Amino acid sequence: MKAWAAIAPGLQNQEQWSRWAEAPVCPVGVTEVELSHVPPMARRRFGHLARMAVSVADTLLPPALGADIPVVWVSRYGDAEKALALLRCQAQDEPLSPTAFGLSVHNAVGAQHSILRGMHANAVCVASSHCAPESGVVEAVALLNEGAQEVLMVCYDEPLPDDYACFHDEPAAEFAWSVLLTPLHPGESGFVLQTLDGGLHADSSTAAVAGLPHGLDTLHFLIQAGRERLLRTHASGQWMWERLHA
Repeated sequence: MKAWAAIAPGLQNQEQWSRWAEAPVCPVGVTEVELSHVPPMARRRFGHLARMAVSVADTLLPPALGADIPVVWVSRYGDAEKALALLRCQAQDEPLSPTAFGLSVHNAVGAQHSILRGMHANAVCVASSHCAPESGVVEAVALLNEGAQEVLMVCYDEPLPDDYACFHDEPAAEFAWSVLLTPLHPGESGFVLQTLDGGLHADSSTAAVAGLPHGLDTLHFLIQAGRERLLRTHASGQWMWERLHA
C-alpha cells in the first residue's frame, strides 16, 4: 500500500484517523465534503456518497495526475437512495428520468469520475455483499498482474435509506477511503490477502473490531500498524488479511 486517504463524520485528515485507529469507534453523523476543484455543473451531479468517494480518490490522484492509473470502485450498497427514489416513481406510475437512472447505477460514480478527469485506464466497479473490500483487492491484483504499475482502490458506503434499514446486518456508518496499491517487492512491508478453506475461528489476534462495519474494520487493519491479522468469515468462505514486515 503506497498511500491512503479517508473521510467520515468528524474524520477529515490522517492525523484524526491515526487517533481514531488507536481507539476505533463507529462514526456518527454526516461527513463534510468539499469538491472545490470540481466544476459546479459536474459537482451538482454528484450525490453525497459520490462526493465522498471522489474526494478520497482525488486526494491520492490530484487532477493533474493519474489519467492512466486504473481505479477499482468498491461499494456494498452504492447510492441506494437514488435507486429507491426510482422505485417509488415506478410504483406510482410516474415517468422515470433517464438522467436519474444513469446516476443511480452502481458504476455511476466511476463513470462520472472517469469522464470528469479524462481518464483512459480501466474503471472497475465491485459490489460483493459482505466481502466488498476483499473483492476489490482481487480486482486490483488482477489489474497489477495485467501490467498496471499501480491501482487506486476506493471503498465507500453509507447507511441504507429508512425503508431499507431493516436489511442492515452490521453497524451502519458513512465513510469513504482510498488506497494506492502496488506490487509487493522483496524486502518491502505490505499485506497479503488469502482465502481459507474454512473452519478457522477468530481469536484476539484476528477478530474484527466490535461496532464497525466491515469496510471501516478493513481500513483499521490497513492503517493500524500494530494490527497483524484480520479474519473475515462469511457463508461463502473465509478471508485472511495478514501484515507483512520488511
